[in-house]
Amino acid sequence: MSGHRITLLGTQHDRLRIWLDDHPEGHERGAIILFRRFERNHAGLRPSIRFVCVDIIEMQDDWILDSSPVHLRINLRKMQDIYFRCEQDGHELGFVHNHPGGFLEFSEKDEDNERRILKGYAGCNGKSVALVSLLWAEERWRARIRRGAAPQQTEAVRHVAVLGINLDMHINGEESAPSEVLKRQAAAFGVPFNRKLQSLRVAVVGVGGTGSSVATLLARAGVGELVLIDGDVLEGTNLNRVRGYRTQDVKRNKAEVLTAYLQSLELPGVTVSAIGKYLDKSPDAIDAISGADAIFGCTDDVAGRDLLNQATYYYALAFIDVGLTGKIDTGADGEPYLRDHRGRISRILPEDGKCLRCQKVVTQQKLDYERELRTRPELAELDKETLKQEYYLVGGGERAPGVGPFTSASADTAVATLMDLIRPFRKIPSDLLKDNIWYDFVHMVIHSNAYPDDPGCFCCGPTGLKLKRERGYRLDMPALGKIT
Repeated sequence: MSGHRITLLGTQHDRLRIWLDDHPEGHERGAIILFRRFERNHAGLRPSIRFVCVDIIEMQDDWILDSSPVHLRINLRKMQDIYFRCEQDGHELGFVHNHPGGFLEFSEKDEDNERRILKGYAGCNGKSVALVSLLWAEERWRARIRRGAAPQQTEAVRHVAVLGINLDMHINGEESAPSEVLKRQAAAFGVPFNRKLQSLRVAVVGVGGTGSSVATLLARAGVGELVLIDGDVLEGTNLNRVRGYRTQDVKRNKAEVLTAYLQSLELPGVTVSAIGKYLDKSPDAIDAISGADAIFGCTDDVAGRDLLNQATYYYALAFIDVGLTGKIDTGADGEPYLRDHRGRISRILPEDGKCLRCQKVVTQQKLDYERELRTRPELAELDKETLKQEYYLVGGGERAPGVGPFTSASADTAVATLMDLIRPFRKIPSDLLKDNIWYDFVHMVIHSNAYPDDPGCFCCGPTGLKLKRERGYRLDMPALGKIT
């Protein structure tokens, strides 16, 4: 699907909605929005800029020259400071207004306002600027883009995503009948649901046991754009629990092989591309994450999870992380048995749910152990006590057993979690938390782990990473390279 994408956080959407709808005489109202522009396009996908709202300025008092229920005339002299701020902070300019009468289409007066704003904007900041125009009417968003180099033309916006406690998507354009492949999905969730999935760009990081199942399910569900990220090669021991791979694919890059498989399915409206590198070693992979609407973490390394956890807040993403844990013991008969095996689905949004650090999925101790393991692989053979006493490291022990039905069940639940974000359908009992749900495959129990609030968390705390500027480096980390 072509077109650009816009993301508003839930609190931003609520602030705009209240402001626009609350004129005492029912007049049109307007506001300035400042956006962060992510145009780090990835090969294999159509160019699509993602605009993320970072600030809102309500137009009131001397901003307004004249208004009525059907028009709004603004004071363009007030725009000079806004143009300067966009230039200094690297923001893109947005103008939002409403139609109190409920007409969800841009009018000729709207055209005039946009061109006048863009003329001054491009005159001050150059022809490369883009003006994001949003219209609020009938409880829905409509949007379009104008470029400084071609002010008479408009470019399509395929959706405005509101990322609050759910992922509420406002799709531009007319609804169409679902394809034959997705008719039953439309019957379950309604016709707009499939178009919303098709409008999404989703990144899957790690395409082994859980990740290959997640990616395959997303493609078959009709997600429009998929980016598969993994620097690992397929091992023979993976074949019992992966999807889309064959024996002849052993020792080939997982992301590239799975991408070729999903492309061969020729699913209508689905585009898949690969980045065959590890997330923490690839600036391209980080760029692809910044341009996504949602990410699935299916990697088994803690450092990768930590990057995705931070990216959730920097880039305003929907993040679903999938993890497996387990333990094999030896019975009285000397035979191994599965003592414990659980799958975890963490659903984290910038303004809802505790981050992976607060959930203790990512800890400094785990990061230290993993870092040492990369330089000294022999540490993996040592028991926990030896690691602690001789190396001052916390880690070790059995890795999660790789059992196909359990990895697949976790992947199924993760994809269902994305569907629930877009079209809520779950009835969650009071003893479960939306941000982390554990499935105990041995004892057949579903539970959540509740953690105390950490107002000092540098990721999700009040002074954390939400919409933080990167200051020249990806995720503000020099090791990930400069933003070009």
